[in-house]
Amino acid sequence: MTTTEPTVDMTVDTIEPELCWLNLADLRPHPDNPRAQVGELTELVRSINAHGMLEPLVVLPADDHGVYFIVAGHRRHAAGLKAGVTEVPAVIRHMTPVEVIEAQLSENLNRSDLAPSEEVRAMERLMSLDAGLTPAKLCRRIGKSQAWVRTRMAVTVLPEQWRTALDRGDLTLAAAEAAATVADLGPEHLDQVCAQLAGRSWGDPARTVANYRDDLRRADSYQRAVARAQAKHPTVFTSEDPPPDKAKRLGELFDAEAAQAHRTESCHAVVVRRVGWGDGADQFEVCTDPRRHRPGRSDAGSDLTADNARPAASGGDTSHAKRKGRVARLAHATDVWAKPRGGPSQADLVRLALRGLICEAGREAIGHAATILGYDQPREVTHRELLNGTDTPAQLARVAAAVACGLAETAMYWSPSSTPCRDYLGTLTATGWTPDPWTADAIARTSDTDADDDDEDDGDDEEGDDGEDDPDLA
Repeated sequence: MTTTEPTVDMTVDTIEPELCWLNLADLRPHPDNPRAQVGELTELVRSINAHGMLEPLVVLPADDHGVYFIVAGHRRHAAGLKAGVTEVPAVIRHMTPVEVIEAQLSENLNRSDLAPSEEVRAMERLMSLDAGLTPAKLCRRIGKSQAWVRTRMAVTVLPEQWRTALDRGDLTLAAAEAAATVADLGPEHLDQVCAQLAGRSWGDPARTVANYRDDLRRADSYQRAVARAQAKHPTVFTSEDPPPDKAKRLGELFDAEAAQAHRTESCHAVVVRRVGWGDGADQFEVCTDPRRHRPGRSDAGSDLTADNARPAASGGDTSHAKRKGRVARLAHATDVWAKPRGGPSQADLVRLALRGLICEAGREAIGHAATILGYDQPREVTHRELLNGTDTPAQLARVAAAVACGLAETAMYWSPSSTPCRDYLGTLTATGWTPDPWTADAIARTSDTDADDDDEDDGDDEEGDDGEDDPDLA
């Protein structure tokens, strides 16, 4: 932090502090002082002019040049210079470099908060002086909690530009602490994560960092999948180099045996796509020229024709057939749903609804549901794994309810008053859970919203009654 070392390591701890008067010109601000600016001094200057310097400064013993470096009292020193004071009371105290910074932290933190970057800079200096410094040790010395100390010690890895962002409020301490966990990936990744978190007062920074790591893992997995495919297959398409529009998956054209035989064809290719789930790569085989395999193509040079291909309805342009099939399905469902008897059973309806809820939930909601259900690696669980073992309606309902809770938890940050979130919170509180302060506030806001809605409904009713009684509207 600084090359100047004005403090002196004393081997004797029994040297008593010395109270004396010192020439103000012989005093200098300590270079390790966490506070960079002394702030507004007008009132302090007025007080010194009226009553003098009432509280002594704490200084280190004079160095070889006769200079006393200030440990405590930098504002009084600056105000005394402005007031024209020549001599000030001072306590000369022998202190180690670590004790100096701890004393300066204690004074500034207890009287007026430092800027976050100044707190972090002080931690950085302490850590450079004491390799064995731990949050438990430091919190006892400066009167702060271990969490307070641990956060600022973690943030020391941030570049200067992001420490400045802390002071401006563009980056919260929680976001800075979360970003610091990617320091092992290198400065470039640290900058990218800080840029993602800057200016965001909502959401969970730790989740953002976890998602960033997942994206890196998936990107690396995708690149390795591309490399493996290119080493094994002559033609490989990727997300950056997609296949032609006419290409079709082998499953759409051939049965299993014919798909296996297609691998020897010149139109055979493998596609590796970048995806945002699982390992980050989706691989499948395609035919880049499906028309080669149609009957009557003399230039096809392929034995794979209509004899071993799938029916034509699943190849070529099937949009009309698909639309016709949809109309037929919806028409039948409409008729069945309209029947008071003879339609789907209650059990089938419940099963259809619950399985549909589970299968349509996003990755984040599935992860929350897997956490609720006690999976060891909830972020890796898929909806198919959740459905495994749901052999009874009770088991299916239990999984579907967990997914509904996961959906509500996903929406909680931006829509705590929505119906799913309200039902979710109501279920938790009904089972004996005591809400944390943030959730309690969200519940209170929800109650206020309900009250406002009721008032608006009452107003509408009154207006309606007045309208009915008004003879002009009769």
